[in-house]
Amino acid sequence: MKYILLFSLSLLSLCACSRAAASTDAPEAATDTVETNLHAEKRAVYYWKTVLNLDSAERAFLRRHDIGRMYVRLFDVVKGESPRLDEKAVPNASLRVDYPTYDMLVDSFPKMETVPVVYITLDALKAMKGNEGTLARNIVSRARNMCTFNGLHTVSELQLDCDWTPSTEQSFFTLCDSARAALKQLSLQWKLSSTIRLHQLARKVPPVDRGVLMVYNTGSFNDPDVTNSIIDPRDVEPYMKYLPDYKLHLDVAYPTYSWQLLFHDRKFQGLVSGLEVTDSSRFAPRGKNLYVALRDMPYNDYSMIRRGDMVRQESSDYADISRVRDMIERRITTRPHSTILYHLDINNLSKYSHDEIDHLLASGR
Repeated sequence: MKYILLFSLSLLSLCACSRAAASTDAPEAATDTVETNLHAEKRAVYYWKTVLNLDSAERAFLRRHDIGRMYVRLFDVVKGESPRLDEKAVPNASLRVDYPTYDMLVDSFPKMETVPVVYITLDALKAMKGNEGTLARNIVSRARNMCTFNGLHTVSELQLDCDWTPSTEQSFFTLCDSARAALKQLSLQWKLSSTIRLHQLARKVPPVDRGVLMVYNTGSFNDPDVTNSIIDPRDVEPYMKYLPDYKLHLDVAYPTYSWQLLFHDRKFQGLVSGLEVTDSSRFAPRGKNLYVALRDMPYNDYSMIRRGDMVRQESSDYADISRVRDMIERRITTRPHSTILYHLDINNLSKYSHDEIDHLLASGR
């Protein structure tokens, strides 16, 4: 039986869709920058798609909720197939900017900051162990070139997103040190930030200027008995003891997405999409958000859902987000911080009222 993952486990980093001129062969000009000495606290969103093409509803959301910063994923870094040093880790799923639409965004939101984000898989980091300097230079150069070519202005910060572990901690920290050196070498007045997972709060602070605490994917999607792997206050609570004394400026990102997880023989098969799990002719409920397939059925052109397979429907419920937000706010109330929503997708964001969105974004203001 063959299943197709609609989204990668790097949180929806989709199929590669790169622009040839956005490669490291692009001109060596630096992008426009804004003041980098201060990190203003602003309402923010992540943009995690392969095409930056903001429609009228998305622009209206940015305006309605006074969004002043957008974290834009530029590309993923994945393990390459070649033994050559420069090809042991390669870019994947590169962003393509819809030029007219982005120009409209800049015109409408002249004070909007853009933070380019690069996601680095653990396999890629491991493949470049001992050569983190080369990887850092490649990442910084490509990020600079993509920003220049695509007209991503008001850039003052580069963010590295990596789920580093104790065994890869030193390698990631070396990568961060090397990235800061590469930014200086290219005369880029960008600060460096990194994402911080909950489990990383118990570790050393990475050598970056600031961090974003990712308060999503808090549970295990591999466990069929987990109720909600996106966000669950019970999963967050054990890490709160590390938060007050964490020696790094932290902004906080909360989820606003939903997904479906497929299990066969209680083993996680991948993320699926668009299944009508409330169709009683196809699925039967088994608990709060778990559904069992009543018969074999085609899923797409390449795979099949089998009788007895389980689908867990997960969402980012406002009550859970708000409860977790309150837990965090109590512990960092005296520390300036911004709130970030993951991510700018109107289909998901429309499930919340304007007041609910404003309440989530109110922290740190």
